[in-house]
This record gives sequence, C-alpha cells and structure tokens, in this order.
Amino acid sequence: MKHILVVDDREENRYVLRALMQGHGFTVSEAEHGVDALEQARTRKPDLAVSDLLMPTMDGYTLLREWKADPVLRTVPFIVYTATYTGPKDEKLARDMGADAFIIKPAEPEALIREVQSVLAQAVAGRLSVHQPQAAETVMLKDYNAVLVAKLEQRTAELEAHVAELDRARHQILRLNRLYRALSETNQAIIHTADPATLYETLCRIAVDRGGLAMAWIGLLDGDSGALMPVGCYGALPPWLERLAPLSGHGELRTPAEIVVGEGRAYLCNDLLADPALAAIHGELRAKGLAAAAAFPLVADGRMLGSMALFSDEKGFFDLELTELVREMADDVAFAVDHFGREARRRRAEEASRLMGRAVEASVNGIALTDPLQPGNPLVYVNPAFERITGYAAGEVVGLDPCFLIGVDHDQLGVGELERAIAEGTEAAAVLRAHRKDGSLFWSELSVAPVRDGDGRLTHFVCVINDVTERKIYEEALERQYNEDALTGLASRNLLRDRCGQVLAFSRQRRRVMALMMIDLDHFKRINDSLGHEAGDILLRTVAQRITAVLRERDTVARLGGDEFVVLLADLGDAGSVPLVADKILRVFDTPVRVGEREIDVTASLGVSVYPQDGEDYDTLLRNAETAMYRAKQAGRNAFRFYTADMNAEALKKLELEAQLRRALARGDLLLHYQPICEAASGRVIGVEALLRCRDDGGRLMAPGEFIPLAEESGLIMVLGEWALLTACRQACRWQQAGWTLRVAVNLSTRQFRDAQLAERVRECLAGSGLPAALLKLEITESAVMEDAERAAQTLAELKALGVAISVDDFGTGYSSLAYLRRFPIDQLKIDRSFVSEATRHPDSASIVRGIIDLAHSLRLQTVAEGVETEEEQMFLREAGCDLVQGYLHARPMEAEALERWLATREAGGAG
Repeated sequence: MKHILVVDDREENRYVLRALMQGHGFTVSEAEHGVDALEQARTRKPDLAVSDLLMPTMDGYTLLREWKADPVLRTVPFIVYTATYTGPKDEKLARDMGADAFIIKPAEPEALIREVQSVLAQAVAGRLSVHQPQAAETVMLKDYNAVLVAKLEQRTAELEAHVAELDRARHQILRLNRLYRALSETNQAIIHTADPATLYETLCRIAVDRGGLAMAWIGLLDGDSGALMPVGCYGALPPWLERLAPLSGHGELRTPAEIVVGEGRAYLCNDLLADPALAAIHGELRAKGLAAAAAFPLVADGRMLGSMALFSDEKGFFDLELTELVREMADDVAFAVDHFGREARRRRAEEASRLMGRAVEASVNGIALTDPLQPGNPLVYVNPAFERITGYAAGEVVGLDPCFLIGVDHDQLGVGELERAIAEGTEAAAVLRAHRKDGSLFWSELSVAPVRDGDGRLTHFVCVINDVTERKIYEEALERQYNEDALTGLASRNLLRDRCGQVLAFSRQRRRVMALMMIDLDHFKRINDSLGHEAGDILLRTVAQRITAVLRERDTVARLGGDEFVVLLADLGDAGSVPLVADKILRVFDTPVRVGEREIDVTASLGVSVYPQDGEDYDTLLRNAETAMYRAKQAGRNAFRFYTADMNAEALKKLELEAQLRRALARGDLLLHYQPICEAASGRVIGVEALLRCRDDGGRLMAPGEFIPLAEESGLIMVLGEWALLTACRQACRWQQAGWTLRVAVNLSTRQFRDAQLAERVRECLAGSGLPAALLKLEITESAVMEDAERAAQTLAELKALGVAISVDDFGTGYSSLAYLRRFPIDQLKIDRSFVSEATRHPDSASIVRGIIDLAHSLRLQTVAEGVETEEEQMFLREAGCDLVQGYLHARPMEAEALERWLATREAGGAG
C-alpha cells in the first residue's frame, strides 16, 4: 500500500486530501509546513509528497529545494498542489526546482487521483527520472524572490481592494441597518396607529430619523380634482411644496412625486442636479442640500393612490439593495393607505380581520396569534417568518405560552410592560433577549396588540417579532466604544443623554414617570488633595459599584466627570418610590471606603428632578436635578432634595445678589452696626456686638439674612469677615482712646472658622488696629464648633493663646456634646433668642434657658441672652442668673457715631 505525505498549513485542505487518498487505497500522513514534512519524511520515507506552496515556517518552494537536495528523498516524487501560486512563472520555478507535477487547486478529485497514480506508476516503472534543479542556485533564488515579490504585490493590491470593499460594505451595512430599522418601525406604526394623519406624519419621521434620509413626503390623489395632496412630510422641507402647489400628475411633471403619478412608475435618481426634468426645483434642491431621491407609486389593487418620495443629502445613496428596501417601505405605506380607505367602507371587525390576514401573509416579520381566553394565553398560530426566526415549526409551539422563547430571563426591561399590557388588553412593545430552538441567542423586537371583535371584546393578541440581533450587536459595540466611562465603566454623558431620550419617549407614550438624580460627593477635592488622584480614582470606582448594586437593571448610572454621577430611574408608576431609592443610594456611603491601608468616610448630596412636572427634555431635567443637588448641599450635605419650580428664579436672584455684593465691596458700601451688651443685674454697658451691613445698588440697607448666606456659599464671606474684624477692632480702639472701654464681639462664619490661618489673621488685625486682645470677643456658632470637634479644639486653643475671648453663639439650637464642650477653651454661651422669647410664655422654654445658664455656670462660663425685648423677659433672666443681655429693650444696632451719642446720653442720665 503506497504511502503519501500531504503538506498543507490548512487543516481543512489536509482533511480533503486525506479522505480522497484513503478512499483510493493510500495511507496518508500529514505535515503543517516544510520543516515538519522534512522531519517526518526522514523518519519514514514516503512514496510520494503532495505539498502546498504558501505555508508558514517553511514554504513549499523551500521545502522542494531542500527535498531535492536530500540524497535520500530526492528519489521520492514531489507534486506541487497550490491555489496561490498559479501563474506560469510560479509553475516554471517549481519545475526548475525539480517538481514532478504542478497542480492548481481546486482540482477535480478524479483528475487529481489520476495525476497521483500516473506519477507513482512512472516512479515504480523507473520511467520517472530523478529531477535535478534546472537552474543554478543563485538563479533559482532570484526567480524565487521575484515570484515572492510579485505575489506580495498582488496580495497587497488584493488586500487594499478588500479593505476598500469592506469600508464600502460597512457604510452600506449602516445604511441597510438604518433602513431595516425604519422598515420595522414602519410596520409597527402601521399596525398600531389608528389615525391616518398621525400615521403618515409618523412614517415620514421614521424614514428620516431612523432611515438616515434628509426628507420624506407622502401625497395622496384627491378623487375629485386629481391633485396630489400632501398628507405627511418631515425633514428638510423644500419651498416647492407650497410654491408649486397643487402638485399633479397632469401637465408639466416638475417633481419626483409628480413624475411617479404622471408616468405610473418609480423614480430613482442619485444626482438630482443632473436631471433636467427637475430644472424647476434645482435651486431649492441645492439650497436644501438634497442630492438623491427615490419616489414610488402607492398602488393597491391596481389603483394609483398617490406617491411616496424620499430624499437623501448624499449622492449615489440609493443602490439596488437600499432601493428594494425603500420599495418595500412604499409597499407598506401603500398597504396602510389602502387599509384606511377600506376602513371607511367596512365595519371595524371585518377590517381588523383583513388587516391581520394581510399582515400574516405579507409581513417579513414573525407574526404570532395568542388566545387570551385560554389559560396561559397560548399560541394558536405562527407564520413562516416566525418559524424561520425561531427555528421552531408551527406544530412545536402551538399551545405553548409565548414566554417560552425567553426562558427564565424574566427580569429584562420591558417584560413587565408586556405582561401588564396582556393583562389589561392594551398595546406594548419591547426589545428582548430570546433563544432559538438550537439554543442560540437572538434579540427580538417584539410588539403585542389586542384584537377585538365587533362588540369590542378581546379575542386574540397579535405579536410581531423582528430579529434585530445584528443591530443590537453593532449598537452594543458602539456603546462600549463611545458610551462608557473609562474610569468606572459606567455610562458616559453621551449614553446617558441617549438613554434618557429613549426613556422620555417611552414615558410619554405610556404615561409613565421617570426621574434624574444628580449625585455629587461632598468634599471630594480634599481627598484628591490629601491622598492623591489614585486614591480618588479608587474611591470613584467603589462608589460607582455601590450605587449600581442598589439599583434595578433597567436603571442607568452615569458619570459626567469628576465626582458627579447621574442616575436615571426609568419606568416608574409615580414619584412615590423615588425617595426610597434616593435614601438607598445615600446609605451606600454609610460604610467607609478602603483605599490601601486607609478607610475614607465620604458622603454625597443628591438632587432629584422628575418627568414630567420638572421638565420634559433631558437638558431641563439635568439642570433642575443639579439645582436640587446644590439645595441639598446648602441643607447640610449628606441629604437629597427634590427640585421645585422656584429654584431657577432663586438661583438667578442669588447670582444678581452676588454681583451686587461684589460691587458693594469694591465701592466701599459695607458698614458695621453695633448693638450694646449690658449686664443683666445693673444694666451697665460692657461691650457691643459688631453686625455687618451692606447697601445695595440703590443705596438700600440690606438685611443680613439677604446677603450673609450667599457670601458664605460663594466664599466672599472670607473677605467680608476679615474686613469686619479689622474695622471693628479699629473702632473699639478709637472708643478706648475716647474713654469708652467696650469689648467688641465679632461673628466668625463657618468658612472663616475652618481657615487654617485664622489665628494668624486675628493676630494681624489686633496688631494693625492697636486694640488689646482682651477687648476682642470672637463669636462662633455651635454648629461650626461641632462640625469637626477635634480641629475646633485646636483652633480655639490658638485663638485663646492670643488673649481674645471666645463665645459660642446660638447655643441650644445645635447638637453639642457636653464632653467636647468641657474641653473647649470658651468664655461665653449665648442663648438663642428663640428660647428667650418663649421663656416667659412656655415652661419648657424657661426650663431650657435655666438649664443652659446652670450648665454654663457649672463650667465657669458667662451667659449672654440675645433678643431681649421686654422687661418681663429681662426680669426672668435676672432671676435665672443670666450674666449679660442684649436686645431691642436696651438698643437696636446702630452705626458707630449713633452709638457714641447714645452712650453720651446714657451717661448724662438720659434715656438709652
């Protein structure tokens, strides 16, 4: 039995040769390349070698040269079998190198076997001479190199042509995908839209928005006048629609629509400006950038109903495949037009039955009917397209629940909507993952609609299935490439906008609610500044994972950049569940984030806007969610707020107020008022509180509540606070020089108190004004002190080291810890006016005031009561042991000169 060695780098080629040779009684061994072939042949000498030329490691030419140079193998016949090197030069080179035969792939099996048997027979009979190379080594190498270079150039040219063809094919596929989607949505719209005017406008919009066209137009023939009346249009609408109205199929045919109707044929032109028949509209075509058009007659039962014209802004747009798709779209539109015409002449039940029958017979989509009157709403009919798409024969699925296609994958977005629609007897649509009979996954664009009899009773559901797997794969690839945040893997800004648009459209159609949540990490910059950006990145990734983990699959989490996240909550029945989701998101920050060996505590502020009450488009909802988020930050952070309608107005007002404040600072319209502080027992004036005031552009004195919170928020409070401190110190120094020794109290904002250089700034103010430190008292709110108790203790110690007094303002309204209060180097507690005003009317408030006074005295602290306005209040405070009082009972805040006159009058024995 003869033994043949087959040498080829492609397994399928070796398989074919092996099967062929073995079928004719040969034994066969295989090698993937020349090196492997030589090794096998030297181990077991074959009777014949059959070798390809184009192979890795060692190609066929080199193998042939080595074979004929081997004293043992040179007597073994060698056949070249190639599909790549097929030219005369290739064969000559192989013959020159000693090949016994040269066969081009693919050869007919019989011819190949005959050649093999012939070569073997000659070898056995001794008639096959041992081939010696016919050319010198250098000549063969030169010819070999020339063959390789020529083949390389040929392959390069082929690859370039292939790449160009692939690029053209890619663009063609994109166009086809768009038009396939448009065709599918056209079918959906035809099935689900009952109003003709709405349908025609919708079909034109689908052709433009989904099909990638520039303009779409549908016109129907008027039965009386024969005029072509527009019933739907969308896109770059040209002026000729009105200028040449009414259009007609009679007389001069000036537009594609008129040509179609007048000549009763389709019109196709890929360069409109080159068509002299359209000379009347060339200028408008050029102005609108319309370059190509395809128009088709709308014909039903041999009757001309009108025409559909589609325009593209790209020359050469309508090739054969696209034209056929557009033709199919026109056929569907013609079907819809005819359907509406019949609907006017037939009863609804008869027309519905005809529509279902026509859809089942004509549609390229899978169509199934279910019986909701039977348990499980089983399938009762499927069309051939359904069988083709799913792989199941009709007999295998009739009687089954249609959900068998999705198996256990019931948590998909849209499944709930479909189930509700079936339960309620309404329409619904969704794109779902499903599985064919062979187990392969496919994406199904599924819509369901109820079928009712003449009395309105539900009898069936019609289900339309469109296989959109290729489109989904393409979309998912684009989504991963362009719509994913590189750091966190979340959706990007682009994907968020796109998904929000889809959810908005769904919400409008189904009258559902959706919400946008803007999430901003609190004090994230501190983490980046202190631990570095790598730690910040780890924190952001962890936060992204935690937020995603507490949301539904149908919701979207996006990162806009920095530490800003947005959550899109889709398909909500109402806004009642949103606070629960917001709270769930805030709770993910309760657990510290581990970064290396550190655990970082982080909180977030969250703002919510809800469709439709807070906006009907993405930009408005996002802007309003951001506004609500800033309101959450103002409320103390680590909280969420809903957007309210007055927030925008308030924001504009704040911007204007901030501008006024900056102008006032620049032109010197800031001033201080001073309110006396008196001993409760004697009424002696021992100090004043400096209160910042500001005049607006009109010269009006603004109340502190108008501008102080804004200054705190914008950071201007640092400049204003330093000005107030220095001005108050200078005034107190002047009063001391005039004979009034008054301790001046200056309020420090929370932002000032956080300033690491606060003690140094106070020292500079004292030095610059000449005021003794003992005559300056700094007032800090209880909440500012308790925000970071450890740091507050250090700051207060630095201030006390300067010799100034420290007072805690608004005591009792915050969340003081007595343990920390005992450790703080403070001198006074100021009792908030809310307690003082209630103390004489409510026993509970009186008890609180007495408790604060007793607590202060036990800690050897002085007490000051704010807002004392009546003698009854002052009498209560004296009896309770309060040390100092201030309020309108003694004097209102006043400018320095007015205070000096008030003091002089008081000293002279007049009224205060």
